[in-house]
Amino acid sequence: MLQRAERPIRVLHLYKTAPPEDIGGVGVCIANITATTAPQGVQHRVLVTTRESSSRIERWACGTEVFFCPQNFSFASLPFSLEMLRQFRRLSEWADIVQFHHPFPVQDLLHLFQRKRRYRSIVTYHSDVVRQKITGAVYALLNRPFLQSVDRVVATSQNYIDSSPVLQRFLTKTQVIHLGLNPEGLEHVPSQRMTDLEAKLGRGFFLFLGALRYYKGLTFLVDAARQTGLPLVIAGKGELEGELRAQAAGASNIRFITDVDEVDKWALLSLASVFVFPSHLRSEAFGISLLEAQIAKLPLITCELGTGTSFVNSDRQTGLVIPPANSKALAQSMLDLADNPTQRKIFGEAGHQRFHELFTSRVMGEAYLKLYSDLAGKLLS
Repeated sequence: MLQRAERPIRVLHLYKTAPPEDIGGVGVCIANITATTAPQGVQHRVLVTTRESSSRIERWACGTEVFFCPQNFSFASLPFSLEMLRQFRRLSEWADIVQFHHPFPVQDLLHLFQRKRRYRSIVTYHSDVVRQKITGAVYALLNRPFLQSVDRVVATSQNYIDSSPVLQRFLTKTQVIHLGLNPEGLEHVPSQRMTDLEAKLGRGFFLFLGALRYYKGLTFLVDAARQTGLPLVIAGKGELEGELRAQAAGASNIRFITDVDEVDKWALLSLASVFVFPSHLRSEAFGISLLEAQIAKLPLITCELGTGTSFVNSDRQTGLVIPPANSKALAQSMLDLADNPTQRKIFGEAGHQRFHELFTSRVMGEAYLKLYSDLAGKLLS
């Protein structure tokens, strides 16, 4: 049992999007943090944008209130909302702690231009700015004073601290809290859903599960699958879907599943034999899908990025770590595991054990509860 906070602690989270509108890694991370610490006396609210035309408030199962603010416009994949500005002024008065989820430049502005800050502040640093070189250079002028002004910075792995030039400037206020998941999701897959998916896809395939985004290395995965002829299921949706389907045209061993709910996800993980996560850019800071695969006792294939993916997947212990953006190396790693069921089982069992030692929601919750209690105590002193 996690130790309950001595007094109710109020935490406001800021980010671009959140479930159920977006089930990407950061949104899932926020949901897991709130679900884990809410029973221990932490009250959470989440402030995000929405593409819908009107504001609304939703309540997650753990009691967390999620405030969705309509976007006025978007620039360089960044949503802007005047309603978010108004709500931040109000909700920051409620909060003991504001937890920012980086990168999201809008939140930097909201924090820096807040005239009276009664709250303590945390930045959970999910990723450097990687793709937008010009806007990233401009953002650095804003980002540095923002990070200087907050009380604590949380990285999701030591690997990312060691390889991030930004975090190297703030080592005295930075700590590591790994992402964590509840391991019980695999236990709630109806047998009929499993039977239906197995009839459609078979069993023992290689699986990618996640958003089809530019940094996921999926063109290299499709190329590797075409080279090997091994069965591959790509589950998820995103901006690359059309390009990937065109690339895979005529390859009967490559299947796409676009609409994947929570039950389908765990069914796919149960039916797969290997989880392939070929992200090739540092935008992939951790890879929460890797934890889900470890819960399902799947061996992993990932790329060496200098980020948390190589901490989750320990090379030659829980799977294989290969060079990024290398279809030939990816194809060979797939062939190596396809030909060695004993090694797959060893890697899968080791990954399952690593998950329970390092990446459960309980481990994450204990660390965040300690951090919240420390900052809330300083607020009152």
